[in-house]
Amino acid sequence: MELDLVREAVGLDADSAVPLAAEQALLERWGHDLVVVPFSNGWGAPVQPDEDEARFRLSYWQQNSKLFVFALVDGPFSVAARAWGWEQTLMRFTRGDPELPAFLADAVIELGELLKGVADAGADGIIIGDDIAYRRGPYVKPDHLRRDYIPYLTLMALAAQDLGLPAVFHSDGNLWPIWEALVGTPIAGVQCLDPDSAMSLALARERSTPHLCLWGNLDLLWLAQPRDETALRSRLGDIFDPVAGTPVIFGTCSGLAPGIPLAYLDALYAAARAYPWPAPERRDGDNSDPT
Repeated sequence: MELDLVREAVGLDADSAVPLAAEQALLERWGHDLVVVPFSNGWGAPVQPDEDEARFRLSYWQQNSKLFVFALVDGPFSVAARAWGWEQTLMRFTRGDPELPAFLADAVIELGELLKGVADAGADGIIIGDDIAYRRGPYVKPDHLRRDYIPYLTLMALAAQDLGLPAVFHSDGNLWPIWEALVGTPIAGVQCLDPDSAMSLALARERSTPHLCLWGNLDLLWLAQPRDETALRSRLGDIFDPVAGTPVIFGTCSGLAPGIPLAYLDALYAAARAYPWPAPERRDGDNSDPT
């Protein structure tokens, strides 16, 4: 949930600090059971979160709520794009730059230190933010990503796993060309699943294990147009009926942004609470929360 949405909802000026209590009140109003604290706004964002403030926010949620707390961090691809720029990064992946493996290995080590910090600050899980695709497919040829990216994503997910942090992968775009390799890593889930890029929960479930958590698939552009209760319920059914009983997290493809009327969001979450969510099946001997 973007802080500008909180400002808009509670009537704060654009430059005002957002009290955590105000954000918490909205999350409780809508019945959320998780919160995401960004340590990155994406490699190309002009303003990045202050790391000390983000750590404080993690600690606040851990101490003052029962929410599952995710830390959103850069992945190896984003570290490269931040260091080299977008075009240079694509060129280095495309031509198999000999400097790439050492750079990405160092990036994973550096990210591992960040993961230790967010674990100490109270994170329950992480989201690895690496936008590696657009509407038609990955920015880099799938073979190159399988060779030069997936191994480092695997190392990062393992580092998180060693700290007791489930790792959820986030990327916009069409991930089908590398889906098998992606879900073959130790990630616990995938977030976004943009329907505008031919991604759907139903296909994602068919093409992955039944225990991979799928999160998102509600398009913000669709949500930006006011819908009545019947339309909201129908849309939720279209998205979630095919994956009933498996691990899913209700949400949009990319969080909540300002501009959506508060009353409409109230209606959306009322429809979500009324949806007949079945409990995911547990594996034998598994006493953990499957979502």
